[in-house]
Amino acid sequence: MEWKLPSGKVRKLVEALAVALTLYGCLRWAGFYEFASRDAEGLATFTQLLGDIYAVLLAFTIFVIWGQFTEVENCVIRECNSFDRGQVLDHEWQALGDGRRDKRTEELFVQLIGVVVETAPSNEAEQAIHIRLLDMVQRTGDRRDERVAKSLTRMPPTLAALVNTVAGVLVLSIFVYPFRYWVAGALCLTLAACVIWLANLVMMDNDNPLKGIWNVSPQPFADLKL
Repeated sequence: MEWKLPSGKVRKLVEALAVALTLYGCLRWAGFYEFASRDAEGLATFTQLLGDIYAVLLAFTIFVIWGQFTEVENCVIRECNSFDRGQVLDHEWQALGDGRRDKRTEELFVQLIGVVVETAPSNEAEQAIHIRLLDMVQRTGDRRDERVAKSLTRMPPTLAALVNTVAGVLVLSIFVYPFRYWVAGALCLTLAACVIWLANLVMMDNDNPLKGIWNVSPQPFADLKL
């Protein structure tokens, strides 16, 4: 799978950095950083503390999200090993990526269950096959429910807001820190902003396991249709 950064988001990052660096230069010219240098030690302690908090929050968030991501992938493999589900590839995959259920796929699966349950075996050989089919339908249904539930699970908005707020304040604390040389300050601000932007991109991209830069592949369902 080709990994490519979204051009629109990259453009916004560049524009924001251009504005921030322009403002940074104006503030240095105006003497703001001479005033801030009086509390340089306190700002450094605050920035370090905030960085530690952000690192812990980000690690926890990505750990949880990545666990959900891999669970969805495992659910797809287990479900495909149970039954042929072409409707999932054609319609439900896109719906779940958009955060909604596909009613038509659910209706077709219910119809499939009804056919298997209502079909009465006429002899012992068919009875054995019927029992086997019932077991397959039950396992497929359980795995489908698990896949759908995990695919629709998203990070709580409050957690995302907390991580993003801490990230924003961290960048701001670097912005106001009184570096001795303006080149060092501008470089540190740019690098910090880019790293935090990438971390946020990874966090939000992995939150949706079916859409984005890196996602769970629907190839197992495509292979069933061959």
